[in-house]
Amino acid sequence: MEARVPFATARQPWTCTNIRTARSKHQTAGRLFFLLGAVCAVSTLWSTNAPCWTAQQHSASRRDVLAAGVAAATLTSNSDSAEAFANAVRQFKRDINDPKKKGLQPSDLGMLPRDALEGEVGLRECSNDPHCFSTTNQVVDAERSDLKPWVFEGKTPEAAMQEVANVIKAYKPGQQGIDGGGFFIEKEEKDYIYTQFESFRRGHLDDVEFALEPNYKPEATSGKMFVRSSSRESGFYDYGVNAVRLNTISDALKKNGGWKMDRITQKTHRRYWGFNCDGGKRSKALLKTAEKFPDYCTFPES
Repeated sequence: MEARVPFATARQPWTCTNIRTARSKHQTAGRLFFLLGAVCAVSTLWSTNAPCWTAQQHSASRRDVLAAGVAAATLTSNSDSAEAFANAVRQFKRDINDPKKKGLQPSDLGMLPRDALEGEVGLRECSNDPHCFSTTNQVVDAERSDLKPWVFEGKTPEAAMQEVANVIKAYKPGQQGIDGGGFFIEKEEKDYIYTQFESFRRGHLDDVEFALEPNYKPEATSGKMFVRSSSRESGFYDYGVNAVRLNTISDALKKNGGWKMDRITQKTHRRYWGFNCDGGKRSKALLKTAEKFPDYCTFPES
């Protein structure tokens, strides 16, 4: 007796054409057909005339086939459910052929010994691309990615870190047209907080860190906050996103009083804004920087 396969008979083998026809009639089994379609693609590497799947060639039980379908559905479902963080401006249904461009997460985030600090502990330094800011920097980073530590007074270090955490939690995704994919706090401790921010359309992830200076005294009433905000190494420009994000967070902290930090402007970071304002003019630019942030792209004369 010939084995039976769902939606097929021994007289009508599974060919790529039959799969496409059946798919239109059985939408609820779409995920199973996605798996069978992949089998079709592989089979063409061996024979262009061979059927993708026939009942004679495969004697799997109905349970085996359905199990494979469930596995494919689970994989696809997991991909769909991870489209954006829960606080995104809205969920964006992404095509399976257009996955998010998250980029690789650096393996050395956090407070570690850094060459730029001659072995002292600090946050990660930026690369040479204009899509990052860090309080760990060298002379060559001037006006592109260098930041001075944020200074706080009239509060303990841990109280200052709590203020940073509160400002991040109150951050509005989509403000000024950035971070529409939302954000998620990956790690929150009394002396360190790490958050991922996501762009809406492409799903790019930026890594943002705040850390208290090493060996701080809990009873102190002033101190320094180390800062890093960076796009991942999947592109050259950030089109002003990291600067605008840090300015938004620092402005909110200043409202609490007791904070001193410089805003990232075309005066303080001419090289950074020069690159990104120019990059935003390109035909394939993800964001028209000069149109989105005109004040930052108006440069004072030297």
